[in-house]
Amino acid sequence: MKTHILNKMKNADVEAYLDRGRDVIFILSLTGLPFFYPGATRTGRGTVYLSIAEGASYLRQLSDSLLKQGFRKQIYLSGHGPAYLTINSFIMDAFHDKKVPFVHISLFNAIEIAKNNGWQVTGIPFKELIYGAYKQMNQLDYLTVDPEAIQKEEPFSTTSKTPLKSAVQRLNSLATSPGNAGFFYEEFSDHGGGESCRSIAERDELALKGEKMIDEFIHFFHPQQVIDDLKQVDLATQEHIIPRYPHLK
Repeated sequence: MKTHILNKMKNADVEAYLDRGRDVIFILSLTGLPFFYPGATRTGRGTVYLSIAEGASYLRQLSDSLLKQGFRKQIYLSGHGPAYLTINSFIMDAFHDKKVPFVHISLFNAIEIAKNNGWQVTGIPFKELIYGAYKQMNQLDYLTVDPEAIQKEEPFSTTSKTPLKSAVQRLNSLATSPGNAGFFYEEFSDHGGGESCRSIAERDELALKGEKMIDEFIHFFHPQQVIDDLKQVDLATQEHIIPRYPHLK
């Protein structure tokens, strides 16, 4: 099995890359996909907004293209809270149309699975994982360095609950997943967010630590199980379910 992160490649590079791997399994990682639906963070004037439906349509077109090019097992990973509203919508529609199962992995759920499998880590090391991911994508220069940055002990807001927060919490409890009631964050700090590193050396050290944590996380998460499960669902769908219920074709 070989993995390649396509940051910048010409078509000739892709053709040569695929020709070399006719007898091996390749994993194509698309790391440059921007996220679209911002959810409650739209109060920030720097936030780009696309609707859930527009985001789902974009992913569906991308997914269809990848499927035609031979990528039958597709995994969509996001650490963005409301991502499931977009990703899950297109995945379910695509399955009923193409009869091919894809899966969305929430980074938060995956971290909990890894911890249950023995990964020794405190809380959710989101900042470390983000910096490590930027390092693996050769994009560390995208992360800001601010010598005047104030290091916060708590990355998330610890302010007392407001009437808005209490109401949203009660409304969210009425459904299996959040996203059943629209709202905007009252304060930017309500969403948390990481502060900048104060030097390049500090940034690079955090990125190196995060890169090691990613390796540990993957080891304990067992991603091969996800691939095996997708294969099992696909096999059952094609060989048992559809032949038994031909009206599904």
